[in-house]
Amino acid sequence: MPESPLSAEAFAAAVERLSANRSKVVVVKLGGSAMEDPAATDACLKSVVALNRFGVHLVMVHGGGKPIDRAMAEAGLSPKKVAGRRYTDEATLAIVLRVLLNDINPDLCARLRSFGGNAEGVHHALGGSPLTLTGTDGRPIDLGRVGKVKWVRENELCPIIGKSRLPIVPSLALDSEGKWLNVNADTAASAVAGALKADKAIFLTDTPGVLRDRANPASLIRYLSEREARELIASGVIDGGMVPKVEACFEALEAGAKEALILDGRVPYSLLDVFLKDTYTGTAISR
Repeated sequence: MPESPLSAEAFAAAVERLSANRSKVVVVKLGGSAMEDPAATDACLKSVVALNRFGVHLVMVHGGGKPIDRAMAEAGLSPKKVAGRRYTDEATLAIVLRVLLNDINPDLCARLRSFGGNAEGVHHALGGSPLTLTGTDGRPIDLGRVGKVKWVRENELCPIIGKSRLPIVPSLALDSEGKWLNVNADTAASAVAGALKADKAIFLTDTPGVLRDRANPASLIRYLSEREARELIASGVIDGGMVPKVEACFEALEAGAKEALILDGRVPYSLLDVFLKDTYTGTAISR
């Protein structure tokens, strides 16, 4: 059944809503299963281009977990997780760099350009230091070349944004010696959103958002304060893989973003829906 044609009234309302976000900074994290569906990814990229044309200043941060896993398998390497994070030795880091810098980043830029966007890969936007965790025995946990973001080079991003171009940032950081560190993509996006005082930090995922009942998509919670979200973590309503997603939202808010959203990246044009509709498939978290 064909869709109903867009009425002039609906078009005018859409333009008004989009124009209200002109010159606002929005950081979008693309990664995980949200990148595995080509149709959903293309819809996301088309949304990014459309928003950019209306003057929204977008920055995209991407990871590449599954492509990295596949590249490691092809190289005869097995991913190793330590404390829930990818252990990154020199061999693993070489694959991470190749996949992120030579494959995913230029591919995203090329696809955005094919949709009319002026995209530019920005590989040196993040500075970092090695990430160390503490085990239950009080001893430090070695993660290899895994890092945490210590600073964001705004002078790398702001001139691009100011020219209405689209910076595409891989989840990598350079340490004080100019050596690469593998950084969690959610953490990288949070740091960028905070440094740029983003109006929104949007995390595209493969889930509908925060659910009161994981077995029931209709139990989606659309709006949460940070306090409410922390209470849901403490009570076990938010658990498993949703916890780090929500904690990434906390990091973005703490760093200076005004609002953080967990958005279902599998839904075509879900990103554009955030700016056009009062309801969308996701959860917004604010302070």
